[in-house]
Amino acid sequence: MISQNIKDCFYTKYYEEKRSKFYAYLFKVKDEEEVKKKLLECQSEHPKARHFLKVGRIKNNYGIYNSFFSEDREPISSMKKTAFNMDKDKLEDILIIIVRYYGGTNLGASNLDRVYFTLAMNLVSYFKANSH
Repeated sequence: MISQNIKDCFYTKYYEEKRSKFYAYLFKVKDEEEVKKKLLECQSEHPKARHFLKVGRIKNNYGIYNSFFSEDREPISSMKKTAFNMDKDKLEDILIIIVRYYGGTNLGASNLDRVYFTLAMNLVSYFKANSH
């Protein structure tokens, strides 16, 4: 079940595969400080989770939008691909955090990459349709 304790979450999604649980959170953020705050909130809400992946696009100190991502030691490239799509679509003030609880069964890199990318792009699609 998605947590109700994470503040100002724009949209959430839950997915389970082979007992691994994935919690995806979408936020509207303005700066790096908010990104850090939201990541800490997710880590506090999910203290036993194994991985916290993030991807987003915010304005830097010079007024230019830059994307960023972290795949948190996972053998994947889905956050990088999502960041590329955010740049291409010129999305602004967006942060996605995906939390993973390991279920005891290895999913394989390609399957794991598919799960993360699908979750992230679902949140990107929601953001594009509802952030006006």
